[in-house]
Amino acid sequence: MGLLRMAQRLAPSEFSIEIATWAAELPLYNSDLEPDLPGVAKRWRSAVVAADALILGIPEYNHGPSAHGKNAIDWASRPYGSHELMGKKIAVLSSGERGGGRHMQAWLAPILTSLGNTVIDEPLVAIVDGASRISVDGLTNDPEITELVASKMRHLLEALQSPD
Repeated sequence: MGLLRMAQRLAPSEFSIEIATWAAELPLYNSDLEPDLPGVAKRWRSAVVAADALILGIPEYNHGPSAHGKNAIDWASRPYGSHELMGKKIAVLSSGERGGGRHMQAWLAPILTSLGNTVIDEPLVAIVDGASRISVDGLTNDPEITELVASKMRHLLEALQSPD
């Protein structure tokens, strides 16, 4: 959560960033629920539709994304071919114990791209031991982390401002 709060704080003034902490309440994706979507799934899909871009703050566990992170992507990517997630600019931020989330981002980027999105992959924001280096309110004593996150936000803004 601290990494997302840091991105929110460091984002260019053109950004308005909502941190959807409530997305963790999504039930596990199940296509049987599509005819009568749970309220939180409707809320999540509406938030994705309303967003010009997404900033995904996903931790790495066992070289992959957290279950909550992947589940949120699954909910936003249905029905396949005409889903709310399609066409978004997406910046992924991660933290993990050893690699900072590098493996997870390498695993996740092709999935997001195959769903019709543009992944802002530079600079790579994969913070080793982020939980001990970034406070829950998004502050750090490490100027390199601050500059890295600020640079990622600038790259996301550039992507939004450039024609496709």
